[in-house]
Amino acid sequence: MKFISKNIESIISFLTENKRTVLAIFIVLIVVESQSKRLSSDFVIFSVLLLYGFFIKIFRIKSAFTFLLCLLLLVVMTIDYLSTGASISTEKVAVWLILFLGVGVIQQWRE
Repeated sequence: MKFISKNIESIISFLTENKRTVLAIFIVLIVVESQSKRLSSDFVIFSVLLLYGFFIKIFRIKSAFTFLLCLLLLVVMTIDYLSTGASISTEKVAVWLILFLGVGVIQQWRE
């Protein structure tokens, strides 16, 4: 049991030391997933949200950062809408925006 907890502690310390890189990769992952042409699955969406919840816990992310991420998604959605119209990728970015707005509101209530 100590072996497992020691490995988890080392993973968390690695993530904490590389917080900016991990969050940047996470944001790029969301934008790339929203621009992919294949159909989105609920498993991907909710696993990413669960991963973000984990990041909120270990990085102590405030709701202001989540709303900043929502602003970024809004900009991406606007650019996508202006370039492709009402497409599947625009709709996927809108779904991500709504989900992260919900996460931000829940975070704000908890703070």
